[in-house]
Amino acid sequence: MGSKKEQIGRHCPYCGAIITFDEYFCRACHTKLTDQLNLDVPSHVKPDTYVIPDRKFWISVPLSCCFPGLGQFYNGDTLKGVGFGIAYLIVSFGNINGQYYEALLAWIWALALVEAQIAAFRINSYARQFRGTSYLLWIGIAGLGVIVLMHLYTGLPDVQYLRKIFPVAYFFQNIQVF
Repeated sequence: MGSKKEQIGRHCPYCGAIITFDEYFCRACHTKLTDQLNLDVPSHVKPDTYVIPDRKFWISVPLSCCFPGLGQFYNGDTLKGVGFGIAYLIVSFGNINGQYYEALLAWIWALALVEAQIAAFRINSYARQFRGTSYLLWIGIAGLGVIVLMHLYTGLPDVQYLRKIFPVAYFFQNIQVF
């Protein structure tokens, strides 16, 4: 009985490296392949170079743990990061003292964590384009670092204020450190 052999790879039209049939980028020259079926690109077409950095979810999730929105800035989602950060601060510093206050904070924090992990996975699996890490990541980390250093040096702002800024401190406020 005869069996058909499946085509394992093709050659990149730009550098000649072997690529599999379902890849969207050449791993050798980092060229974006727009047409999967027709890889015979004319020689006058310049390659669309696109280097894909690896987005690590083990970095984006702890960033979102520190403050909602930092993980989104790491993944290049500036508007989502600003949205999560502003939503968390509005609820945290707002006059919402109902029975759903803590649940709303927890939902915003959990959504930021899950979205950061999903976005990192989608970038790594080439399901979405990566536009680069947002500069607001470094501004946010520097701002939160200044707040922490100011608290350690002067004792101000007080711990209650820090619990409103850092969700980890708020949700784990009952855990006592020796």
